[in-house]
Amino acid sequence: MKIMTIKLLSVALLFSTIVSNTTMAADKEAVTAQSAIDKAETSRQHAASVGGEWRDTGKIIKKAKAALKEGQFDKAIKLARKAERQGSYGYEQAVSQQTQKNLTTPSYLNGGALTGSVVTGEGYITPTLKGVDVIHNGKTVTITRTTDKKATIPAAFTHTARACPPFCVQPITVADNVGTIGELEVLKLLKRASHGDNSVMVVDSRTPEWVQQGTIPGSVSIPWNKISVDTQGTFAVESETEILDDILSKNFGVRIADGKRDFRNAKTLVMFCNGSWCPQSSINIKTLIKLGYPAYKLKWYRGGMQSWVSLGLTTVKP
Repeated sequence: MKIMTIKLLSVALLFSTIVSNTTMAADKEAVTAQSAIDKAETSRQHAASVGGEWRDTGKIIKKAKAALKEGQFDKAIKLARKAERQGSYGYEQAVSQQTQKNLTTPSYLNGGALTGSVVTGEGYITPTLKGVDVIHNGKTVTITRTTDKKATIPAAFTHTARACPPFCVQPITVADNVGTIGELEVLKLLKRASHGDNSVMVVDSRTPEWVQQGTIPGSVSIPWNKISVDTQGTFAVESETEILDDILSKNFGVRIADGKRDFRNAKTLVMFCNGSWCPQSSINIKTLIKLGYPAYKLKWYRGGMQSWVSLGLTTVKP
């Protein structure tokens, strides 16, 4: 009788321990989710203070709170972190745009760098290379360097103080077997893509607000948040997965059948964003690798737009 009583007590104690541990784990997840939501709220308010709040950020936070209330902690965390990222980028974009309005546009930009017209002059890119013809939106654009002695870097790229995260200094190597390239390599690949080589694509990973300020001629705009997934490798919203697959198949040459992705004929992608402090293109590269995209078919222009405009190279509006 004593042995049975002891066994029953042991089982009860074990069950109590399991329940206690489960409760503690749930409580910890709830605290983490609430903390993520609080950070998202702060980030949203920060963006709103300068008129840069993204339209759906508030809705995403509301969904995160609902998920937390229902005990769906992982979903709440995913949604909250997405909202926090949007707040950070919204703030940065708004500050940049306000700065642009308050400053005089550099003369070489008024001369055509952001209008799609050719920047003429004697400005050579290398001692033997004066310009590169590329196709942008069906029109030929010649990429050269400005010869305007008064030209300066556009205001959006003169800022040196940027909040980290998300605007942290990026490493020189984004991932194993992914080549980090510079302007001359970008030009060669742009030329290939513009002269009928459909196996190559140069991708501007920035959001539309940034692209409107000017982009690299011959590049294709595919916003980073259309490819970015969370740390678990999934989307919080199913429709976003469909958008990603659509980009993979229609833009990147990935064959999708029966829910499986075939990367054998995938294009070589050159991805860039705003500069060495911008994580958008590097996030996309890491995401594509996780999805199975061959690393050797991915190239990273780490310097991005900041490096491009600092060299006086031609930019165009989309």
